[in-house]
Amino acid sequence: MRLYFMYELVHAYLYAEDGGQALHWMSRDGEVSPRSPAHLIDNDERRLIATARALGVRTVKVERRGAVGQHVDLWGKPLERAIRRCERVEPVEKRTLSDVWKRRKATGQ
Repeated sequence: MRLYFMYELVHAYLYAEDGGQALHWMSRDGEVSPRSPAHLIDNDERRLIATARALGVRTVKVERRGAVGQHVDLWGKPLERAIRRCERVEPVEKRTLSDVWKRRKATGQ
């Protein structure tokens, strides 16, 4: 699982598109805190649900099911656990989301 911050959403989507799990940690006030919500993004729905449960999410609701950015919302203790599991890398993606959507359209996803 890789950690991405507020303005790295596209990088998080691209990492998930390549088969990884991305934690996109948001903050409305510009400060990242444990009270800031996050999205656990994963295109593998079964792995997404299993990870959410392992983090302690009681009721798992998959948002954007089957679409780019499929995710589960995290906050509180499950978010703290997810952050501890993450690796942080500097995004160097050259692709864009339009590349992802074109590839999905071409393959019928």
